[in-house]
Amino acid sequence: MYYIWHNNLVLNFSTIAFDSFRDVVNTICFESNSLPFPDGNDRLILHTPNDDISFAFDEDEFEAFRAAIDEAIYMNEVYTLMSKER
Repeated sequence: MYYIWHNNLVLNFSTIAFDSFRDVVNTICFESNSLPFPDGNDRLILHTPNDDISFAFDEDEFEAFRAAIDEAIYMNEVYTLMSKER
């Protein structure tokens, strides 16, 4: 399982679902997919498989979210290496 903790979000994925989600997130271009929100900031809306839930990220939040995804992969690799040493 992969777990991503980012601000007030905690997401969990199977390995296959995580890989698919990461591929989707990494192909999204903020500049060409963001929309202006009423507060004057541009945000990207990231839809989820649940039609009732979508995430909205400003550019800094979206880059931090991408970094959290990469960190989850890194930590999974660390845990895998640690478990092999036992």
